[in-house]
Amino acid sequence: MSAVAGASDCRRATRVAPSPAGPGRCTRPFRAALGASLLCLAGWVLASCYEDEIGAPLAIELIGPETGLVDEELSVLYNVSGRRLNGIVFTWGDGTVDSLATAGAQTASGAREHTYLSTGLFTVRARAEDAVEGVASAEVIINIQQSQ
Repeated sequence: MSAVAGASDCRRATRVAPSPAGPGRCTRPFRAALGASLLCLAGWVLASCYEDEIGAPLAIELIGPETGLVDEELSVLYNVSGRRLNGIVFTWGDGTVDSLATAGAQTASGAREHTYLSTGLFTVRARAEDAVEGVASAEVIINIQQSQ
């Protein structure tokens, strides 16, 4: 933690001799020491919370229909939480890949649409990448049938 004073620096900054002005009276050295103590405390809180406690552990949820029809637009819902999300990649099982940038967000949710051009069982996968937590993925299987 190069930008944050160490614990010994904080202790040194808070040592102040009794006020010559008398009890209850602030002097400049006391105010300066108090300011340094508050800066040390704020720096410690920010440094300890930066990556370990902001946001949530990486989790991803993918919800899609069990069946669909050829040439019908389908929606798949996603819900992702993490500490510093980089992005989400969707693979639709038919060779199509779609991506979504999240620019360091802690949550992302919404719907992605896709149209299948042939029948079959397709595995839709969503893979979320987080700069702190790593990678998580989820999948749903959709049975695409011929429209009548």
